[in-house]
Amino acid sequence: MHVLRPLAVTLALTVASFATLAAPATPLVVAAPAATPATLEAGTDAIFARWNRSDSPGCGVAVFRDGAIALQKGYGQANLELGVPIGADTVFDIGSTSKQFTAAALLLLERDGKLSLDDDVRTYVPELPDYGQAISLRQLLQHTSGLRDYLEVQLLAGVAYDDYSSDRQTLELLSKQKALNFAPGSEFVYSNTGYFLAAEIVKRVSGKPLAQFARERIFEPLGMRDTLFRDDHTLPVRGRASAYARAEGAAGQAPAGIARFRIDMPNWDQVGDGAVLSTLADLQRWDENFYRPTVGDAEFLARLQQPGRLADGTPLDYALGLFVDTHRGLKTVSHDGAWGGYRAQLLRFPERHLSVATLCNLGSTDPDNLALQVADLWLGLPPEPATQRPQRPQRPSVDTPAAAMQRWAGVYRNPATGSLRRIEWDDGTLSLHAFGDTYAMRPVGKDEFEVDGGPVAALSFRDPGRGRPRVAVQLAGGKRTEFPELQVAKPDAAALAGYAGDYRCDELGRDYRFSVIDGALHRDDSRTEPARLQPLERDRFLQGSLSFRFQRDAAGAIDGVSMDVGRVRDLRCQRR
Repeated sequence: MHVLRPLAVTLALTVASFATLAAPATPLVVAAPAATPATLEAGTDAIFARWNRSDSPGCGVAVFRDGAIALQKGYGQANLELGVPIGADTVFDIGSTSKQFTAAALLLLERDGKLSLDDDVRTYVPELPDYGQAISLRQLLQHTSGLRDYLEVQLLAGVAYDDYSSDRQTLELLSKQKALNFAPGSEFVYSNTGYFLAAEIVKRVSGKPLAQFARERIFEPLGMRDTLFRDDHTLPVRGRASAYARAEGAAGQAPAGIARFRIDMPNWDQVGDGAVLSTLADLQRWDENFYRPTVGDAEFLARLQQPGRLADGTPLDYALGLFVDTHRGLKTVSHDGAWGGYRAQLLRFPERHLSVATLCNLGSTDPDNLALQVADLWLGLPPEPATQRPQRPQRPSVDTPAAAMQRWAGVYRNPATGSLRRIEWDDGTLSLHAFGDTYAMRPVGKDEFEVDGGPVAALSFRDPGRGRPRVAVQLAGGKRTEFPELQVAKPDAAALAGYAGDYRCDELGRDYRFSVIDGALHRDDSRTEPARLQPLERDRFLQGSLSFRFQRDAAGAIDGVSMDVGRVRDLRCQRR
């Protein structure tokens, strides 16, 4: 399951973000001096050194070259409580890296003559609503269906990751969705719903659950003895790593040792979009199938790796469960994964017959970046020039008066995408709230700040004056983007009282309640403390990355509210 594609983390991706880059005829790389096996291993050790300790989760890494495992090592602990280190045979949940196996299962059924990727999904799952436009199986697999992401729909419905969640519950929720995010085929927005439904279709067409079908048609033929689709979260799996997240200690009380971490293993049983458990060695067997096929043939594998297009012909860099891109002039085929505290990446360079697998059991790791570092080392590529590689500023902090920092607190919006950057002042520091997370900001110059962690490297601010909005300039991935300040509404007590009340969300099977507490609008939740909402424009409020826009009837009275978050757009609730 793809919870955090870092980038993901939960923002909907635009078409422009996925335009396929044409690789030059000759890769623009210069070979570094030849390395020995010992220096390659030492270089890999250095990349993972921070996790190579007895009181931390970590990662397993493998390099596949010319049909063999050239390197396979573990760093850190598979289980902190038992002190079991990560080894060559440790089993990890690979999250959304699983999607390529689900796509392969549908392609195998198409080869069997039992379905076509151009079929309407409602042919096989008739309980889905009729949205007036057919959604093809291909659109499910290429994230162009317009269907809302079931992970976020379930969270909105009050299903926490710690709760038990079944296929039946998910299908019931999906059958209640009255609208799409967009017309099928018109956009690319990553949605786990497509692959959850693909798993359901495999079961209905083949008569076997995806776990059994994949075992018989993919895993067993390839000798992947330690790989399975886990469709029961209570199933014991020999050799499986536990997954962890970093613990949040109270101010001034940073936890030490293994207390720095918390177990992070959700209880949801859905498969298709994720839930494959595997090992480094088993992933090598699957990876080699792309060169010497046992499952499928050359035509089958070519289709699996053929990037799709939108209805208007715009090319994508997503094929069937795989991203097809370039890295420093070399073609790459890959997919990352994130589920609970598990992180994964399987990165292939087909022109060099070299792949890197990184499997981690700590949610704060970045397997994509780690895999690229290992790949550069083993491909003999020199470090990228500073002009080509986005660099985070390494500037010392400067003493800055509180007033000079506090003045930039506010909400800023990208006019092209509508994405927000919320800057908050609290206890003498500024922080950036974006991508569903919070990042500390450190002053490094006049109106300039470095951002600690996350995809944003730095923020600077300017005030053009003359009544024009102030601007936050974001540096991320080497690109500068301007975010003009949003003129935030300041509703008075009477206005806030107009929003308070209960709202029925039929699409979620639950009510949402809003109340006024200490002069601010809050969303009540029986499982947590009421959440304070930040006002934006008139009738619009923000809770983290979740946006609420209250609706008015012809007389101007509040009669509903719509919600937007990440991969869910305009989900509506009616006032009771």
